[in-house]
Amino acid sequence: MKRTVLAYLAIGALLSAPCAFAQQTGHDASLVARCQAALRQDGFSIQPGVVSDTDWAGLYCNGERANAGYVNRAPYLLIRVPKSADDPSPVENFKLPPDEAIVLIGPTPPPTKYFGYYAFLATRMFPNDPDGKRNPLVATLGDAINNATIKTVGPTPFNQPVVVILTPARGTDGRIRTALQQAGYPSAMINTLVSPASMLNLGESDTADEVTFKVRIGMSEGNPEELTAYVRGARTSLTVLRVTPRTNAIANPFPVPPLRVPGTGQTEMDLMKKVDQVREAIIAAHPGLHAVEIQSKPVGYEGYDYIQQGMNPGADSRDTLFLAAGYLPEFGLTGRITLADDEFLMVYGVNHVATGKASYASVNVYASEFAKISIGQLFHNQFAKTAAPYLPNGDAAVSRLYAYKASRNCGDETNCLPLRVDSCPRLTIGEHTVLGFFFRMYLEPATRVGAAMPEIVYDRVIKFSPRP
Repeated sequence: MKRTVLAYLAIGALLSAPCAFAQQTGHDASLVARCQAALRQDGFSIQPGVVSDTDWAGLYCNGERANAGYVNRAPYLLIRVPKSADDPSPVENFKLPPDEAIVLIGPTPPPTKYFGYYAFLATRMFPNDPDGKRNPLVATLGDAINNATIKTVGPTPFNQPVVVILTPARGTDGRIRTALQQAGYPSAMINTLVSPASMLNLGESDTADEVTFKVRIGMSEGNPEELTAYVRGARTSLTVLRVTPRTNAIANPFPVPPLRVPGTGQTEMDLMKKVDQVREAIIAAHPGLHAVEIQSKPVGYEGYDYIQQGMNPGADSRDTLFLAAGYLPEFGLTGRITLADDEFLMVYGVNHVATGKASYASVNVYASEFAKISIGQLFHNQFAKTAAPYLPNGDAAVSRLYAYKASRNCGDETNCLPLRVDSCPRLTIGEHTVLGFFFRMYLEPATRVGAAMPEIVYDRVIKFSPRP
């Protein structure tokens, strides 16, 4: 079977490209054609693929997925590539021979708090597996290329033309860079995402690893409709090519790149007693109700760790710290939390954006037993002054803390997150719905990676009920 270089060309027509670059390249379909011509001249054949957004929640509700996979209420892009040079069927998980690559060319997302280009080890066959079957992992292969690290030719990382090359091979990377520059792409916009050969079972054999490639996009910072249009237009505006070397190439594998180091040494621990004070005030504000505290803990912290354990982190990210609570059995959390009509939750803690430990933070409440779908989400821009009722007037800590109610019956109450799901006939939210919680905090600005676990005061949850 022919082996392949994957070339993914362009999310859209390279929106908002700097004038000099646009004039230099023409920046239209002819530019893509010139790149393909240069690759063919260098000995590659080409086959197209397809891009889609990954609306797992919608697919679950439509009966097309077993569950929604605990996804954040934020967009994802999934690159589906031809299964092989001889099989054009687009697949989510693909095998990668040691002399191949994935290349994306196109505009980055519009202004958002976060975006990242990710390579995951999707599935692996372990030699000691008694069932001899392929095991899902979805574990990161090192750092993502994110909005703080990506190379572009523009003044901001948003709406900018970029190239991202995913490859284990130094030689292939160099040849692709040459073809891109021959076509007119400046070297200043070319990024390489190494898929480490020393960690992967590369090739096209039955036992070879499968890799998957996704784009995570976070909270919109500008016009949400612009972000929606960007994601919805990816299927038609993104050109996907699988490019196959017609002869074997010398792989010359990259070494495993050094990881970005999380942590600044500056912690949130000076707020620990303030969070305790908020807790005491929340309980005092609800006399006669029984308070049950729900412990949160870090999960999915490092893909390299999960790969070595042979465990599935569920699409981890080094660009965030995940905290989880409630019923999330995949992560070792088995507390069965439900809410009757007269029960509610208080979610509270440190606003990690206000302390400088994150670029954006979110809280998700999931129907976690079967659907694994978000039924309520908060972003950090909803946290302002929500802790004020639980601290003395004028307390300076108010700006760095939050406290929010979550209920199935918010009514007109302010600072209350309604727990519901719309347009999902497969799911009804009621008193027997089992709940799980994810707290996400993406991208510490100072380090351009996720916050260090010991520097974070964990978010907390209390359930209130009139019954013990």
